[in-house]
Amino acid sequence: MNDAAIDQILAALAVNVKEFAVCEFTATSAIEIKQLDKIEVHFILAGTLYLGLADGACIEAPVGSVVLVPAYIDQVIGGSATPSKILTSQETCSRRRDGLMHYDATMGSPGSVVVACGQIKADIGGSFGPFEGLKEPICSYVADEPVVGVAFSTILRETGVAALGSKALIGSLMKACLILALRRSAQERGSREVLPGLFERPSLARAVARVVEDPASHHSLADLARAAGMSRSKFAKVFAETVGSPPMEFVSRARLDKARQLVLSTDLSISDIANHAGFASRSHFSRSFRNAFGIDPTRMRRNGLNGDAQDAQ
Repeated sequence: MNDAAIDQILAALAVNVKEFAVCEFTATSAIEIKQLDKIEVHFILAGTLYLGLADGACIEAPVGSVVLVPAYIDQVIGGSATPSKILTSQETCSRRRDGLMHYDATMGSPGSVVVACGQIKADIGGSFGPFEGLKEPICSYVADEPVVGVAFSTILRETGVAALGSKALIGSLMKACLILALRRSAQERGSREVLPGLFERPSLARAVARVVEDPASHHSLADLARAAGMSRSKFAKVFAETVGSPPMEFVSRARLDKARQLVLSTDLSISDIANHAGFASRSHFSRSFRNAFGIDPTRMRRNGLNGDAQDAQ
């Protein structure tokens, strides 16, 4: 599967990272986190985060990095690879007025490291979807992405004010930045390392590849199930568990992502773009586009909005 196909998979995935906490450290403090039944996502907003693992390995994540930590592993996170003070999460925890948890390991001193933390929960069947089988942390430096600088600055500002709406805004920005981090990691490490839950099911990957390589084609549930060698009911169940959305919803998002690329990178008319992306009519396309991105295609083109930046709004 080529890079373009992987990029479309990432754009169409239903990744649901839930905003959870803000952590602060000094250059010598850390917090010990015992095994969780959730995947943690750390967004380093200030300073450098050091993440120590049970096997002695230590990941250094500078400001502008996103770290994805698998479920069920012990970790120590802080402002140093060799912290002099390691606190428990219970010792540092309080709830902010916006509903986020605050883990304060500064012990009254000025903090030098600030991290926003999100979580990805397993579904009702215990699966982490495309991340099922993730065994080692993934650290991706994305500060050179223009939208990340804006997003991280906004998250940092919102973590400081704890105002009405801060939690929702932080959560939406986290999702946009996580997709960029996954894209960068897939380019650097290979998609199989980043999305093991998808690529450990070759039959399912075939069906996904069929969609992302030609979103505009007619894709029915029966055709995709046949490509995966499964019954329609089994395919729909396995697909939703692994990808995070029903098959036809994934098809719709893949078409919309292709359409957004055409809006921003070509001079094709909106009607032609609707046709190239697999929509039956311009009106249906424009309505779906507006529902997905919060703006109609003509206005997006006129404003010259970058797709990733629009996602973060």
